[in-house]
Amino acid sequence: MPLALADRLTEYLDRASYVYGWPLYPPPKAWSSPEQPRSRRPPAWMDTERRYERWCPDRLGTLPDPLVRIRSVRREVLSQRLAFLEAYGRIPRVILYALSPFGEEPARSFAVIRTYAGAEQWRVRADQCIADRLSVMDPMQRPGWRLVLHLIHAGHADGVVALTYAAISQHVDEYEAQLHLVQHNGGFVALATSETGGPR
Repeated sequence: MPLALADRLTEYLDRASYVYGWPLYPPPKAWSSPEQPRSRRPPAWMDTERRYERWCPDRLGTLPDPLVRIRSVRREVLSQRLAFLEAYGRIPRVILYALSPFGEEPARSFAVIRTYAGAEQWRVRADQCIADRLSVMDPMQRPGWRLVLHLIHAGHADGVVALTYAAISQHVDEYEAQLHLVQHNGGFVALATSETGGPR
């Protein structure tokens, strides 16, 4: 830019700032002002990062155990069914259900769950000890488990007792589906060993 034109532009801006009161230059104390106290509030980028961490799936964390939630739901249904039967003066009638390897009888499993049902003072008929073979994984493909559902639905039994949740299904989502099915038929599921291995 030619020097004469630059001088004219500077003079024009100086006049405009004088007429309209525009601050063209910072006040001299702006650079030497005392330091302002810092705010205790965290910077905005920290809040943004915290919001992002809530929805970041690759971060390490502790996920809730689905078996804990399923156990609480099963216990609640069990308590409701037992309270209903007690109100009508009825002793719960239960079916003993077990899985057994091919060619073996589940005598030990039946002994444990029979002891558990006896301690609860539930009634167990001799012909309602039902076992399925371990080779069939899908519960709905097992004739014994289908018979359990039929007996509960028909009103011949109030619930089923198994050794562990794996006797019904080793898959958590499938096990939960069977719990809903038993509940829909008006029954309950009791386990001699809780889903998490703790108290029943």
